[in-house]
Amino acid sequence: MSRQGMDRVTARPSPAGWEDEELMTLAEAARLYWPHGPITVTTLRTAVRQGDLGIVVLAGKHFTTPAAIRAMGRRGRRHVGDDDEA
Repeated sequence: MSRQGMDRVTARPSPAGWEDEELMTLAEAARLYWPHGPITVTTLRTAVRQGDLGIVVLAGKHFTTPAAIRAMGRRGRRHVGDDDEA
């Protein structure tokens, strides 16, 4: 992670300190929302590929927002037996 990214999360270690649409790197998001795991940058990249996490690509870098992280959690919820219901 870049030094700048570390400084931003260190300066604001709570998700409440970030605006809903504020851009953050995937590394910042993983560190901010899951500082002790189990979600990592690799997990977030997989979520992007699967269409579960919204991103913005600027200069070849992937950014997301706190709002997109929360939306990913709502979309990703599945309950036991959901596949059995018709």
